[in-house]
Amino acid sequence: MMRLFVTIAYLMCSADKSGGLIGMTDANPEVSMDVGEIVRYHGYPYEEHEVVTDDGYYLVMQRIPHGRDNLGSTAPKAAVLLQHGLVLEGSNWVTNLPNSSLGFILADAGYDVWIGNSRGNSWSRKHKEFAFYQEEYSGYSFHEMAMYDLPATINYILQKTGQEQLYYVAYSQGTTTGFIAFSSIPELDRKIKMFFALAPITTSSNMKSPLVKVLNLPEVLVKLILGRTVVFDNGEILQQVTSRLCSYSILKGICSLVFYLAGGFTNSLNVSRTDVYLSRYPDSTSLKNMLHWRQLYLTGEFKYYDYGKDNMLHYNQTTPPFYELENMKAPLAAWYGGKDWISAPEDVNITLPHITNVAYKKYIPEFVHFDFLWGVKAYEEVYREILELMEKKL
Repeated sequence: MMRLFVTIAYLMCSADKSGGLIGMTDANPEVSMDVGEIVRYHGYPYEEHEVVTDDGYYLVMQRIPHGRDNLGSTAPKAAVLLQHGLVLEGSNWVTNLPNSSLGFILADAGYDVWIGNSRGNSWSRKHKEFAFYQEEYSGYSFHEMAMYDLPATINYILQKTGQEQLYYVAYSQGTTTGFIAFSSIPELDRKIKMFFALAPITTSSNMKSPLVKVLNLPEVLVKLILGRTVVFDNGEILQQVTSRLCSYSILKGICSLVFYLAGGFTNSLNVSRTDVYLSRYPDSTSLKNMLHWRQLYLTGEFKYYDYGKDNMLHYNQTTPPFYELENMKAPLAAWYGGKDWISAPEDVNITLPHITNVAYKKYIPEFVHFDFLWGVKAYEEVYREILELMEKKL
């Protein structure tokens, strides 16, 4: 199926070059740019930083130290860490235009913006000992992202900026790692000025996406479908072909089905930017990470990874322990959608009562999963309120 898609895309692109069977493309210039190129293209300063985790993974962070119009300001700027979701990467925060991308909005509001990249995505594939395609490299799930990636990232940012706390803004799986890290590591929890959770997710038994039905299959079949170690490692060529195909105006609506089928149908996705989104989605992760999500989906329980008969070796008990969300003290602000097929409102309503410091929550009936990143109402319904809450915390 994927080969057929690539062949069709190639033929269509060739036809356009030779005479235009479909007509002119309406490609956005950012389609062929990485995060740094996008940031600079829109006139913002850009830096890249690398940090190594305690278990040997190298993570790349992007930084937008200030906005376009506050270059001369010498006052210390509050730091904000933006953390992406499952099979996504850092550019997701800057793939819309500056007035609707949270990374640019925060920079223009005077914040020092840092963009994280979890282990295993296209930015963070190095390890001290293991190559990316080795089975040992892929022996991680969102648990290790929480227990190793977030502490390394947050401590690096605070050391670099000289600050004691930062704001944590996360989407989807990024909220999951936040909940785990801050409830499990008290000294890290104290470094969070406020935790902003967009489409938060812990338990996930109410997911409605037809794409997650593969998780109902026996594990052996899931492994056969998803891959032995790396999931969604499409490679640069496939992403370029995909985004090129979706740059045709008449096909952008069809291409948007990739997001609708995963996260829910919406009228507010910025379809004009579909080619940019698909040039970076989906990004790679590990099979073990997907299997951990499968366990949460099947059991409805927010627990450590289940190793089956080897649980005694890992946990000194026959079942994996629960994550204890009640231990998180950082103030939480949460936004969730009524039509979200991944972070289902039924699951969010199970999660939030376990949080002891919910400073703000908002249910948006019409929002689906990707509206929090790429919906035309994201600023009005979410981003503006994030800015207001940050101003109150300063």
